[in-house]
Amino acid sequence: MILQFNPTVFNSQDDEINDGIIKLLDCFMEDRFIIDFMGTGLVSIFYDSQGNYIFENSKLSQYILPTKVKKLEGKIKALISSGSSLSTLTKFYLTKIIVGVQENELHPQNVVKIIEQRSLIVIENNPNDWYFITGIIDKYQHFGERREIYSLIKKAMDKYYLHYDHAGGSSIKAQIEGWINGVYTDFYQYKLMAIFDSDKKHQNDFKKEYKNLIEFIKNKSISIPPSSNDLEHELSDKIVWHILYKRALENYIPVRVIKTEIRNLTQQHKDNLDKLAVSPSDMDFIVYHKPEGLDKQYYISIGKNEAKEDFPKMFLTNFSASELEQRCAHHKVDIELPNGTLEQVSEMEQILLKIAKII
Repeated sequence: MILQFNPTVFNSQDDEINDGIIKLLDCFMEDRFIIDFMGTGLVSIFYDSQGNYIFENSKLSQYILPTKVKKLEGKIKALISSGSSLSTLTKFYLTKIIVGVQENELHPQNVVKIIEQRSLIVIENNPNDWYFITGIIDKYQHFGERREIYSLIKKAMDKYYLHYDHAGGSSIKAQIEGWINGVYTDFYQYKLMAIFDSDKKHQNDFKKEYKNLIEFIKNKSISIPPSSNDLEHELSDKIVWHILYKRALENYIPVRVIKTEIRNLTQQHKDNLDKLAVSPSDMDFIVYHKPEGLDKQYYISIGKNEAKEDFPKMFLTNFSASELEQRCAHHKVDIELPNGTLEQVSEMEQILLKIAKII
């Protein structure tokens, strides 16, 4: 997340504002957000016109211990000397908040609430769904033109600033409602995301049980079958969300990885899987453990529970982002670039760029 400070808040005489600023600077030292210097540089924000460090001459100095002042000044000087500035990609893909008390700005104390709370991804099934998310974050942290964004997600995950919430026995809708009406009530749009299986049996299928969930997220009625916009996250939606294009997360595992990780496959099972390399779209909606209909020709000898437990763990094994890209190559999605044009990318990158909006 990017914070842009209205410089006037650093000279406020209001105790509540100053207390909020100090708490935010603690979070800054913990790398919980990035500062946007608004093109004026850190010097103009943290030093007065005489070149004096602001915390030594303003009312803020009453709120912060001398030892913390030195630590903070050291970090700021290091950033200044490195010429640190935000890239175009960072500014475009991360969420920005303006800290201040004017119109379209958020009071420092309200921003503290946002920054101090973890970013949460609501999932259907832990640990399996979290294996999937963890795996793609790990694999893409050094991948492609947007790797600096993906590495920021990885950093947030490693520091537990990004975590999951398990819907468990309750529905995803109920779980989201719980956060919106509870701890995250004033800022859920900044910190919550939901991701869930489509459970589709074919490309144009739709699980009708998801109608209420999607209508809740989008705060409007949707048609059955839904339009393409109904199945996409839009800025007007309550939270960031993603419904998988493929049936479930196990349908994203490359064939080579399945053959490597499941040790008791017969040659017939391996031959069945090799058919998928010829027609990868068939792999999007099959159930490996269910020998019925189209699935029968790809059936492998693995139980339902075993499939649900073993396939997600495969995302944590040693295979590359390029293999996932290849697995998703036949289904591309549009993302907007900073210059206003569109680029077609894999669904994996689309998911990661959505996650970037809540870190």
